[in-house]
Amino acid sequence: MSKEKHVIIHIDFNKAFDVVSHPKLFARLDSYGIHGTILTWLKNFFSCRTHQTKVGTALSDADMLCSGVVQGSGIGPLMSLVYINELIYLLEQHNVKVKMFADDVKIYLKIINDVAIVHLQLVLTSLVEWANEWQLAISIEKCCVLKIGKQVPTPHLQLGYCTLPVVPLA
Repeated sequence: MSKEKHVIIHIDFNKAFDVVSHPKLFARLDSYGIHGTILTWLKNFFSCRTHQTKVGTALSDADMLCSGVVQGSGIGPLMSLVYINELIYLLEQHNVKVKMFADDVKIYLKIINDVAIVHLQLVLTSLVEWANEWQLAISIEKCCVLKIGKQVPTPHLQLGYCTLPVVPLA
């Protein structure tokens, strides 16, 4: 039986597809070497889009969208990943394992001693700072900590000013 001890932190971004900042997305694409006609095409695709809501037969006024990627399109999810891709590298610089799928992030670390828990808190602080800079709200009520191993101390980790709940391993 394995005596390994790990902590996994689940992070969920709130409406990540809807809040992608267009200017920041275009700057990120430019930093990846996407210029000229392709960047102009993408700017035209995402700019000057409107949104309306229909309830029954009532239709709201059209409003301009200044953020977000088109979820039903082929390019929308890709642009969302381009937008948050830097987060993987930022977190890996802290020597933690990172897995991402859409707007969900899993951070995990083998717990050797109490210093590892302090290290995880520094990682979470870095993540919150990055999310604030890139205008991505974290859905704290959907975030949690999972302990794997019998001897793992219960970590008291915070995202901003909120302590993350520790969920039991089912």
